[in-house]
Amino acid sequence: MPHQAFGLHWHSPDLDLPELPPAGPPVTPPPSVWIVQDDPSQWWRLPRPTEIEPGLGIEPGLLQLEVEGVGRFRVTAGHRLAWTRWHADVPDRILRSYLLGSGVGAVLIQRGLLVLHGNALEREGRAVVCVGESGAGKSTFACALMRHGWKLLADDLVAITPDGQVLPGIPRIKLWEDAALAFGLDPLALPEIHTDRGRRKVVLMGEAIDRAAAPAALGALCLLAPRSGSAIAIRPIHSQKERVMALQRQAFRPAFVRALGREGANFLAISALQRHVPVLGLSLPSGIGSLMVALGRSDDLLRPSHLEALGSASSPAS
Repeated sequence: MPHQAFGLHWHSPDLDLPELPPAGPPVTPPPSVWIVQDDPSQWWRLPRPTEIEPGLGIEPGLLQLEVEGVGRFRVTAGHRLAWTRWHADVPDRILRSYLLGSGVGAVLIQRGLLVLHGNALEREGRAVVCVGESGAGKSTFACALMRHGWKLLADDLVAITPDGQVLPGIPRIKLWEDAALAFGLDPLALPEIHTDRGRRKVVLMGEAIDRAAAPAALGALCLLAPRSGSAIAIRPIHSQKERVMALQRQAFRPAFVRALGREGANFLAISALQRHVPVLGLSLPSGIGSLMVALGRSDDLLRPSHLEALGSASSPAS
């Protein structure tokens, strides 16, 4: 069964991909990407830029990645994603985690899209993209916004077209089990994707996600700051240099971007984007309970129309 995400049809005859929504019946089918099990002994050895990332092989149009203990992945010209398990006992859920993350991300980068590591939500026909360092609360914030009427466009991988459209991606949200409990969910009833020092990370997908199925014009980019206080604070980022540097740091898998020779194109895409779309610093309250209360009090503050006006009201400085 074909799936549809990021404006592409994904065909995976060898591995079930429950995280991806099924493809609809468009009048003109979108381009296709094939996800296939392959024999890596038939792959020729690629140059390994070890100064970029161990396990990464690269040449024009090709990217190979070895993830020890998980699998080997080969991405060809943005239309074929081949995979093999490291050993027969690697669970599907672990394999899919890398396949739908690094593998799909490499496909999108090869296709020339700007790919950010964050999440995107839609409201009133406009998209807001939230990015930030690991632990900044991106997934928690996305889950909280869904409870306040927003629809999820993408999580983890956010693909933006040159004309500023955010493409609907993989409709899932990954949460640590304590966060799931704080949202009133039963983590034992949710699929597990990772365990770290006894902590389980689970995933919301399928009917648990209120998703946006159509692309949406980007209205604002929000950089999540460290959480503090009990209110939501928003500040425009005035410096063009600060905006560009901050967004460059949020590129998905910078090693892939560098290895595939896309650094210049990414810089130009980010430079153009920050000139037309507000870039805002967003500080959230500590704790999910405080966040939900603050969202209830600040509903109008976070509307895309308000965020866009807040950004345009401040004249950028270089």
